[in-house]
Amino acid sequence: HFCVTRFLPLTQPNRYFTQSNDSYTIRVLNLHKHFVTLKKIHMLTAYLIDDEINNIENLKFLLENDCSGVSVLGHAPNGKIAREWLAINKVDVIFLDISMPLETGFEMLQKIANQNFNVVFVTAHNEFAMQAIKASAIDYLLKPVSILELQTTVNKLHQKFNNSHLVNQNRELVSNLIKNYTPGSLPNKIALPQLGGISFLEVNDIVALQADNNYTIVHKKEIQKVVVSKCLKDFEEILDENQFVRIHKSYMVNVNYIVEYNTNDGSTVKMADGNIWNVSRRQVDTLLIKMKEHNILFFK
Repeated sequence: HFCVTRFLPLTQPNRYFTQSNDSYTIRVLNLHKHFVTLKKIHMLTAYLIDDEINNIENLKFLLENDCSGVSVLGHAPNGKIAREWLAINKVDVIFLDISMPLETGFEMLQKIANQNFNVVFVTAHNEFAMQAIKASAIDYLLKPVSILELQTTVNKLHQKFNNSHLVNQNRELVSNLIKNYTPGSLPNKIALPQLGGISFLEVNDIVALQADNNYTIVHKKEIQKVVVSKCLKDFEEILDENQFVRIHKSYMVNVNYIVEYNTNDGSTVKMADGNIWNVSRRQVDTLLIKMKEHNILFFK
């Protein structure tokens, strides 16, 4: 890596320049002093897998014209052709559609013994598949692909390839996803990438979740806590709504761990780990319905 700085005329605006042939990115850093930084980046090689040629052509165009440092080496209309190509060629990342005829993207990955590439899933919205991907902390794009989201994903990929640990981490996440994914079912584990490795959290071990600004404190059974750099809404999108109930803007609880419901001086729930959480008025009915569905009975 190296860096060169120079002054630009004050008439030039603050903007980005890219030159992909030699893998350099030039960026204006400061509106007032107009410094430019020259930074060498890794040229990503990509392979596209989708059964619809229009999707492939569109993604290829966006990668090559709107993203820096990406070279598309080829594409395939199904998993079989893709596996044959990947068996004899090396690539940094594959952009993989999930819903394809003959076999899904997940099934294709399950048939590849040595996955020496990173994966970005490209898919239309599918509730169970999306929840599994989000729970696994793997990069994904929703169709139709947004230029801004694609650029963000490519930038994240460049950062990963500057850190071998992050490259291996992505492959471990994908491996865990395809081993544990069951079509039509919700995830039973949540992947939490951390410095030095990945922590896999069993969903059934979660007692409650507590919002803390942009972080979430996950309260586990056996009185353990984990702080995660995700907001509570992220967990709400992943977890089973029949098991986990948002009882307050700051709390979400696992119905199976409720040991006491109290209406003295406002509504509260006491959990198996001893914590007591407030229930907002607007969420009381929802909580009571879920408790009844889980055969938690009330005696009058």
